[in-house]
Amino acid sequence: MISKFSVKKPYTVLVCVLLVIVLGVVSISKMTIDLLPNMSFPYVIVVTTSVGSSPEEVESNVTAPIEASMATTSNIKNITSSSNNSYSMVMLEYEQSTNMDSTIIEIQQKIEQLKSGWDDKVSSPIIMQINPNMLPIMTAAVDVKNLNANELSEYIDNEISPNIESIEGVASVSTAGKLEQKVNVTLKQEKVDELNAKIKEGISAKFSDAKNQMDSASSQIENGKKQMQNGKDTLSNTINETLKQRDESYEKIADITEQLKKLVEQKTSLMKVQGAIVGYMSSASYQNLQKKLESLASLTSAEKITNNDASIESQIAELRKQIEDENSQIRQQFESLKSIGLEVNDYNDLIQVAGVVSEDLATINTQITTLTTALTELSAGNIATSAIIDTLNSNAAIASMEMATNSATLQSAADKLTNSKKEIETAENSAISQADLNQVLSVDTLSQILVAQNFDMPAGYVTENNTKYLVHVGKKVKDVKALRKLPLIDVKMDNVSMIRLEDVADIKMADNSDQTYAKVNNKPAIMLSMEKQTGYSTGDVTKSLKEKFKNLEKDNKNLKFSILMDQGVYIDIIVKSVLQNMIFGAILAIFILMVFLRDYKTTIIIGCSIPLSVIFAVVLMYFMGITLNIISMSGLALGIGMLVDNSIVVVENIFRMKQEGEEIKAASVVGTNQVAGAIIASTLTTVSVYAPIVFTEGITRQLFVDLALTVAFTLVASLVVALTVVPAMSSVILKNSGEKEIKWFTKIKDQYENFLGLCLNHKVIVLSVTVAFLIISAIASLSKGMTFMDMDMETNQISVTLSSKDDETLKFDELKKLSDEAIKRIRKVKGVETVGAMAGGNSGISVLNTGSSTSATMYVLLDEKSDESVKEVSKNIEKVTKDMKCKIKVESSSVEMTAATGDGIAVQIKGRDIDKLQSITKKVYKLVKETEGTIDVSDGLDNEMDEFEVTVDKEKAAEHSYTVAQAYQLIYNIMKSETSATTIETDVKDYKVYLASEKQNDVTLDTIKNLTFTSKDISGAEKQVPLSDIASFKKTKTLSSIARDSQSRYLTVSAKIDDKHNVTLVGNKIQSEIDKLDIPSGYSVKMSGEDENIKESMGQLTQMLVLAVIFIYLIMVAQFQSLVSPFIIMFTIPLAFTGGFLGLFITGKTLSIIAMIGFIMLAGLIVNNGIVLIDYINQSREEGMEKREAIISAGLTRIRPILMTALTTILSMITMAIGVGDGSELMQPMAITIIGGMIYGTLLTLVVEPCIYDIVHHKE
Repeated sequence: MISKFSVKKPYTVLVCVLLVIVLGVVSISKMTIDLLPNMSFPYVIVVTTSVGSSPEEVESNVTAPIEASMATTSNIKNITSSSNNSYSMVMLEYEQSTNMDSTIIEIQQKIEQLKSGWDDKVSSPIIMQINPNMLPIMTAAVDVKNLNANELSEYIDNEISPNIESIEGVASVSTAGKLEQKVNVTLKQEKVDELNAKIKEGISAKFSDAKNQMDSASSQIENGKKQMQNGKDTLSNTINETLKQRDESYEKIADITEQLKKLVEQKTSLMKVQGAIVGYMSSASYQNLQKKLESLASLTSAEKITNNDASIESQIAELRKQIEDENSQIRQQFESLKSIGLEVNDYNDLIQVAGVVSEDLATINTQITTLTTALTELSAGNIATSAIIDTLNSNAAIASMEMATNSATLQSAADKLTNSKKEIETAENSAISQADLNQVLSVDTLSQILVAQNFDMPAGYVTENNTKYLVHVGKKVKDVKALRKLPLIDVKMDNVSMIRLEDVADIKMADNSDQTYAKVNNKPAIMLSMEKQTGYSTGDVTKSLKEKFKNLEKDNKNLKFSILMDQGVYIDIIVKSVLQNMIFGAILAIFILMVFLRDYKTTIIIGCSIPLSVIFAVVLMYFMGITLNIISMSGLALGIGMLVDNSIVVVENIFRMKQEGEEIKAASVVGTNQVAGAIIASTLTTVSVYAPIVFTEGITRQLFVDLALTVAFTLVASLVVALTVVPAMSSVILKNSGEKEIKWFTKIKDQYENFLGLCLNHKVIVLSVTVAFLIISAIASLSKGMTFMDMDMETNQISVTLSSKDDETLKFDELKKLSDEAIKRIRKVKGVETVGAMAGGNSGISVLNTGSSTSATMYVLLDEKSDESVKEVSKNIEKVTKDMKCKIKVESSSVEMTAATGDGIAVQIKGRDIDKLQSITKKVYKLVKETEGTIDVSDGLDNEMDEFEVTVDKEKAAEHSYTVAQAYQLIYNIMKSETSATTIETDVKDYKVYLASEKQNDVTLDTIKNLTFTSKDISGAEKQVPLSDIASFKKTKTLSSIARDSQSRYLTVSAKIDDKHNVTLVGNKIQSEIDKLDIPSGYSVKMSGEDENIKESMGQLTQMLVLAVIFIYLIMVAQFQSLVSPFIIMFTIPLAFTGGFLGLFITGKTLSIIAMIGFIMLAGLIVNNGIVLIDYINQSREEGMEKREAIISAGLTRIRPILMTALTTILSMITMAIGVGDGSELMQPMAITIIGGMIYGTLLTLVVEPCIYDIVHHKE
């Protein structure tokens, strides 16, 4: 019906063709060109910081609650997480069909519920949805001659970045290696102490007057007390003295009385002696003695005169004897006087004693008189003294009462004065304590003051006199000088003026030059990373960027851009390769038509259907929102060979009908109608193989939907063209064409007839050989293992990573020196044009490997004019850097899918206890490392970090009223890093102000060990206690991060596979070894990574293949209205698979996801040959032809269209299969699979299908 209309109204068809061409041109001009299809990843990342928390604390306090809450969100598929020092990262994976906008809202609601239960140190989580547009489309290095690093950074910020961001399609520009100037404000303890001393001095001066008044009053009270005490002492002394005098008087009276008694006794004794002496002297004896003495004296005188007269001497002697006798009597009589100290030996002594006694008596009498007088006076004095004492005692009692009252008054005043002094001292100490700048000006409070002082904000509007005024409050600090003079506190003291920032801190300009590194050809440079906006073509944006670079370089001759990574390069490679393959494919297809038809007119008709079908397909792609990318354009390239199939069948049948005598228009209508059902069925079977793709998931579906739709659109377009344009053109162009004999093809037909007859006679052998080949080819191909896809496309870029050797560390300065040396050496390698390197810093190029503080990443650009290949340059780079004291890794830059598909082997060990996990992990690590083919094996335990463990003894801490939390706060306060407090907005640029204390800049482990804290006892007395008294210190190791999957902890043993081995084969060996391990209950070990992703994707594609086969069979049942004929045709599929396996094995390719797509496509393609063949057999038998004759006749009749359609498909892919053009590597396995399957399947279809038909219908 459609063909009849087309033949009758050719101009209508022409208009439609022109309309399609116009729409195609517009569509192509508006379609975006990207590297990969638009992929939406149903992933959300929740990042939460918890400053100062260990990985274990982060896991229990933050990660686990988030996971538990997120597990209840709609359509959640899997949850993974990583708990690190001070932050948590939870990745949520949702089902592919999930509406991520509503999911984000649900996540936010769940997070809000959690936040109320978190500590203050846990920040508000950041929720990020993963977007493929986050990947940079271009990375470039910028350097300017005669500019230092700081000037270059300012130039980038002020000139380059704004210019690039203004380009249409550029979303953002990130930088790496840029010097960021900042203002460091370091709180200086020396300055604070100096101000504290002045403040203390001022406060003390204010309290000194009150103290002086108190001291004066205290002095007066003391003087009063002294005077009162002196009076009291004087009165007491007077009374005591009087009493003493009285007592002394009493003592004297007693003494005098005693003396008088003794004197009287002496007088009595002396008077007795005197009476004895007087009595003796009055006695006759004494008178006789006197006379004798006188006579002796006379005789003595006479003797002297007579000169010794004997008589006289005799008389003298007699007298002397008599006198001596008298003396003897005197001695005896007065012997008793010796007792009183008087000795009387003779009369002379007696006279003397008498004199002495007389004198003593006179003396005693005098003394007695004197003592008696004194005694009388003393007695009178005692009476007076007693009266005085009574008076004094009376006065003392009165004075005592008065003094007691006065003393109490003075004491009360003294007590009040003492309390006042204490209050003043307390007030002074409190004032000094409150004015202590160490408490007032901590880093936190200083930060708040800076924010509050550096303030600028509109408050609102005020209308006055019909004029509306904007009320603006504040004015921000404009430069560092103003920051130094920023007022902080006015303590209102004469000796301390307004305290400004410079009085308590050092303010210095600084930069991050010690933390970042970026160079191009050993000159300072900055790396720029550009991201595109959603909806814009990557190719267009990268072209615009390159044009902008050229214009900027023209404006500034010293400016140079070096492009390090450009997705546009890959896109150009792909576009060029696909277009090249499309053109070659079309040329080869047309060549096949010329060879088989030997008629340029029919070739023109079919040749015109190729571009028309492609344009029609592009229009459909545009309206379906499909971009031009490596997948969709490969679909177009694949469709080139298949889209001529329908046209070939129609033209060949029209040509045959015309040769049978039909008029050209009738032949065009009848010939088209005759094969319309067959080509519709064949098109539907080919398209149907892509329908099951809706049942696949993840990256498999996202990658291949574009391919499926593009091929389907191409085939639908070719069907429409075959049913409309081809008959219309044939009715005009083929009027005068005639059949030309093709001798070589006639010989092929004759040989085929003989061979087919032979095969029909030996059907069992044919089928047995066919099955054997299928089994052998499948085993041979699968023995090489499987891969995901080959995205390695060689470019002019090489990536070099410089890092420390194993078990060694590199300081950042050492890393920079080694990087400089490496750049110097690499630049000397032949073929190298530019070397860019970067390391450290907080680069904004988050998704690009920009190195770290322990590694440097270099991008080596090759000279396009050089003959050196990438591999040769890579080997030379390894050679020249071999002796360097670091690890050098050289890789050729390529488009990689490792982020989405994994890289190599990964074994995940799940469980609860970290120690058990590590034990199992070590076992798995050992078996993975011992497995042949594994390299760069990692046990996942290399993320250990040094830990300084401070264990607080709670018992000891409690003795000092101290807690573990207080100990943490003590340590945390000295370890806090510098914090951004505010920003200075100058006319040139903005500077962030960072605050830190002097202690925070110099913290060591010894600093922590030597910390002290203040402890108070029950009385309130304070003392400093060393932290070491209540805590122990230990250096240890701990995991720097804790990974979780489905709310369970896990560790991962990972390994890469060397070039000689296949990832799936090695994975199978490892899995078999894992199965032998004795895994504790509650723990699991499973494979993950690229190996598992391949198996998962293969499983999905196998399911897709099974569904495709079912759909093909059902479509053919509907066409043939039979269950048997489609069953026979289905045997062509294993024939094609045999050819696909053989093709992969012979070319050395492994079975990949792309090759699997080829097998699915083969299922739809190969049945077309069977449909054409079986349909013709059925038609011949319906016309009455015998079965064997019908089989052979159908083979001879349909061999030409079958070979033509097969060869056009094969040759259209031959350039892709042999890797013509850069970027053809991706689709090469699919092309090889299809070519191998079409060659083997087509040839055996012509033989095996007739044999199977004969077997099935053997009774007929």
